[in-house]
Amino acid sequence: MYPKEYVNCDQEPIHICGEVQEYGFLISTQNSKIVSYSQNVLELFSLNSDSIIGTDIHTFFKNYDIDVNWENYSSNENLAIQHIDFKNEKYTLSIHTNNEITFFEIEKVLPNHKINKEYEAVQNILRMSNDNNVWTVLLKEVQEIIDFDRVMIYQFLYDGSGEVIEELVKPNLDSYLHLHYPESDIPAQARALYLKNPVRITSHVSGKTFPIVGIIPKEQIDLTYSVTRSTSPVHREYLKNAHVESSFSTSIIVNGQLWGMVACQNAEPKHLDLQSRLLVETLTRTSANTFAANRSLQTLEEYQRINLNNISLRQNLLNEESFKKGLENNIQDIKEACTADGLIIKINNEILTSGNIPNNLDIEKIIKWSIDHNQDFEENMFVSDTFCKKIDTDLDNPETSCGVIISVLGNNTSDMLIWLRKEQGQKIKWAGKPEKEIVSEIKDGVEIIRFSPRKSFEVWKEYVKGTSLPWKIKEIEAAKWITSIILKASHTKSSQIQDLNSQLKELNQELDSFSHTISHDLNTPLTVIRLNAQLAKRISDPENLQKSLDNIIAQVDTMSEMIRNVLELSKIKKSEIELKRVEVESLINKLAEDSKISFNSPNTEIIIENTPEVLGDQTMVYQVFVNIIGNAVKYSSKSKKPQVKIVGEVYEDDVTYRISDNGIGIKKEDSNNMFKIFSRMSNAKDFHGNGVGLSIVHHLMDKMGGEISYESESGKGTTFILKFQKPNYDFSIS
Repeated sequence: MYPKEYVNCDQEPIHICGEVQEYGFLISTQNSKIVSYSQNVLELFSLNSDSIIGTDIHTFFKNYDIDVNWENYSSNENLAIQHIDFKNEKYTLSIHTNNEITFFEIEKVLPNHKINKEYEAVQNILRMSNDNNVWTVLLKEVQEIIDFDRVMIYQFLYDGSGEVIEELVKPNLDSYLHLHYPESDIPAQARALYLKNPVRITSHVSGKTFPIVGIIPKEQIDLTYSVTRSTSPVHREYLKNAHVESSFSTSIIVNGQLWGMVACQNAEPKHLDLQSRLLVETLTRTSANTFAANRSLQTLEEYQRINLNNISLRQNLLNEESFKKGLENNIQDIKEACTADGLIIKINNEILTSGNIPNNLDIEKIIKWSIDHNQDFEENMFVSDTFCKKIDTDLDNPETSCGVIISVLGNNTSDMLIWLRKEQGQKIKWAGKPEKEIVSEIKDGVEIIRFSPRKSFEVWKEYVKGTSLPWKIKEIEAAKWITSIILKASHTKSSQIQDLNSQLKELNQELDSFSHTISHDLNTPLTVIRLNAQLAKRISDPENLQKSLDNIIAQVDTMSEMIRNVLELSKIKKSEIELKRVEVESLINKLAEDSKISFNSPNTEIIIENTPEVLGDQTMVYQVFVNIIGNAVKYSSKSKKPQVKIVGEVYEDDVTYRISDNGIGIKKEDSNNMFKIFSRMSNAKDFHGNGVGLSIVHHLMDKMGGEISYESESGKGTTFILKFQKPNYDFSIS
């Protein structure tokens, strides 16, 4: 019994095969000294095996009168290609370096009149291609150049398998159009190689190959970028089973990713020289770029549409007073944004649904699975088109949730969105039954067990269950964006609620203050009114009766003023205002004189210096100055030499008024309550007032985009500082 070693095709080291095809000749060097060569080089140059190793490559080519443009050579993977003449024939010489080994590859130039039509072919692709026919146009141009039995566009699918999506085939041959090929036909290491070296040809599947010999071990000779590398034995067997003797392909690379291949097959051996192969590569790159540009434009237009929908969704969510109501009203749009059949939203321990969804028990199972596994989600998101197969619990209706996008609304939460897709039963036509035979051989005392390619490519049909249509990238991105929108809208709503709570708290505090103060302040005039009314009933003297009635009227006026001030403050919070230039010079002059009369202070000296215009509302500006100037006159009226000074200054960003008095000033303990409604200074008991005026001014300045502050020292006066917006131009705010 021999020890066993299993070798699958995805383990085959195809880039270090150690041999070249019969059309190519390879010489490799290190530090310009030849270290290995393909055996057919000896015949090409009429050499024996002892005379080439160690020879300087410059001397070697010079000895055969081969003119090499060494300046064109770069020591990296990029090919340096040039034409050379040798033995009265034309060849191409390709040079590249990989892992410090430089490879020189030689092959004959074959006559092909189509080469001269390169420009025309490129122009045809650019001119005639559109979103729907770019690959059709490409195949037509490729077939014009290579004339193979079959040319195909092979697209890699999301799971690594592939499908023939476009085809040109000669008469009397079966069509491979829409046939699928398993991932193992072009395994991972082959796809990686196609991305690095896009062009591959097998000129003669059953033809000779020539080993690379020399002083470098085979496993160190990396032929990744070689143009003459031999095809792997497994692939040659695969092609023979498909009755193909010549195969040619070039990669379709879109945005740096291996999107597919131009795959060409011929029943008879057929070689394309390097010029022809590179021409097809050029045409393929042109088509891939055209395809990518068209797809990018479509994607941009689609993303613009999605973005507009997202903006609308966010606004709709914010416009609803209830966030849940906003989700309910927009749940259909949220579902359709990902082209889903159903949608489940779990938020705040409530579940909202739309479309084709499983029963309640299945919903609970799906949500529980998501909560249990969300630590494994990538960026809080899980995407699958075979979810009903992966979930480790039985569902009553698995066919409704074969495809899912699960997006968790942030870390450490059980809130989530789940888009659902139903089972999409598919009949897939495979190019032969996708299975491999096992082949065993004894090598160096070890039983090598490898998987042999399938023998038959006869169409084999499979009905696939338990899967949904795969999610497209734009649908996954839409899910991410919607999740972000809901999170931001939820946060905004939460912030709005916090703001409303703060405002409500502030209003409640004001109401408490109002209840306490109004009951106190209104109690005094009501008591006076009651006493005077009782007195009036007992007085017969008309003169004294008139005094009692005057007292009643005065107290009623006091109450009316208090109530009017409270109502004025209420209107300030609700009104919408228009800011305009306001001329204040005449206003300030008039208010200064009126205040001296109102507060019976004719001896107050009022100094007015510079009264620039401000930006504000005419009525509000009046209310601001009438309160501040009035207070200045009132609280300085009992000073020995009462004085009020009003100065306006224009600054870069604002207009500032400083209104100073030499009155009673403000105590430090009162500083935190200056702008609260019904709050009065502790040293102002000898002055009439109800604590509403400064609160009104504070709100007025805020509504006009200004500020109010003050500087004061108890017993030495106060300066109120009013900062208005600078009147550069008119505009409206609300």
